[in-house]
Amino acid sequence: MMFQGSEHVGDQEHFRLITEAGGTLNGTTNRDRTNYFETVPANQLEKMLWLEADRMGFLLGAVSQKKFEIQRSTVKNERAQRYENRPYGLMYERMGEALFPRTHPYSWQPIGYVEDLDRVDVNDLKAFFLRWYGPNNATLTIGGDIDKAQTLAWVEKYFGSIPRGPEVDKAAKQPVTLDHNLYLTLEDNIQQPMLLMAWPTSYNGATDEASLDMLARVIGGGKNSLMYQNLVKTGEVVDAGAFHDCAELACTMYVYAMGQSGDKGDLKTLRSKVTGVLSELGKDGVTAKSVNELKGMVEASAIFGLQSVSGKVSQLAAYETFFGDPGYLSTELGNLRAVTPQSIERAYAKYIQNHPSVSLSVVPKGKTSLQAATPNFTPAPRIIPEHKQLSEADLKKQLREPVDDFDRSVMPQPSSPVEAVMPELYRFTLANGIKVLGTEYQETPTVELQLVVPAGVVLSRKAKPVWHS
Repeated sequence: MMFQGSEHVGDQEHFRLITEAGGTLNGTTNRDRTNYFETVPANQLEKMLWLEADRMGFLLGAVSQKKFEIQRSTVKNERAQRYENRPYGLMYERMGEALFPRTHPYSWQPIGYVEDLDRVDVNDLKAFFLRWYGPNNATLTIGGDIDKAQTLAWVEKYFGSIPRGPEVDKAAKQPVTLDHNLYLTLEDNIQQPMLLMAWPTSYNGATDEASLDMLARVIGGGKNSLMYQNLVKTGEVVDAGAFHDCAELACTMYVYAMGQSGDKGDLKTLRSKVTGVLSELGKDGVTAKSVNELKGMVEASAIFGLQSVSGKVSQLAAYETFFGDPGYLSTELGNLRAVTPQSIERAYAKYIQNHPSVSLSVVPKGKTSLQAATPNFTPAPRIIPEHKQLSEADLKKQLREPVDDFDRSVMPQPSSPVEAVMPELYRFTLANGIKVLGTEYQETPTVELQLVVPAGVVLSRKAKPVWHS
């Protein structure tokens, strides 16, 4: 609905105005936040602030039952395409139901269930917007070729008069634990059976989060990992890996392995091999050499992510939203540098070694004989609050009307045209004929090198074919 127009912006105009200016835009949502972003030429900044402020302060006047029904249908189709009709698409929905109690917000996926979509109406959407989409529950980040004083003046002009919404308290951390091993089976339209195992761990920002992230890489992060070396490289599985899925309230360690087609994909045998690989970690520990290599890779990735304007503003927004500190990167890198083989081993012992897990077997339809174990878990009934039908009168009591001293219906025009400024190049030729081109870039402590050799298919076609009798 956020892209379908607002009081001063017509239907579909949000998309048109940005794309015609040569920009890109999108929005995403996950368990902890929703974001909206656009990248445009610098002279379009005032117009972008006008657009964003209009849908924050003036969205509901443009919301109609017809638009709501269109978007409800769109979300249903998205759920069908991305979850229900996609191979392995329901894995994490099933995992969430098993890992978290029904009262936990991570026990369901952000897209929800079809019955939830059918239950709500357009007034529920408006009430949700009024509850959560106030300026006091938002973070605005801007980066690029801007005039800071002018930018702040525009922000004040377009956002400053939008009234605060209801207060939003910081959610308490809610990491979970398991009492015993849980087993689930999902029959799916697939050929290769898959085993997905999960252990609940800590939460985003916990002191041991960095050690858990490194533990996931040791177990299954790349070709030097335990899972790859012991299962993929040997040809026993098609694919295998691990990752630490960390969110604001709780985190989870996932280990997965995709078996061969047919009877070779017996997940009971595969689970035994996976647990065997993990037990070796408990016996042999982690080497300082491998930890230092992984830390270097992760730190480099974090720095590379700051090379684009989009990367910078995204990180600033995330750090401010979840930690109240836009400069949290220095803390995060400090935590990473403090990781040792001993801290990784402690994390393994605290959360994984001899601790209960959830094992999900994804098997071809009709092939439950391939499952890792007989299922022993059935989701508890969902706890759904009583749905109170909201009237227009109820919503009017919650409306917050901005009061302005300018006409918001007048769309700002672009400032003076912008031109790309190409970096200065230096160039020279080595004695052996190599031509060197370079430029200086000092925003991040990185260097990129590219060697180009014109020896591709074009040249091979010019060569005379050699015939052998």
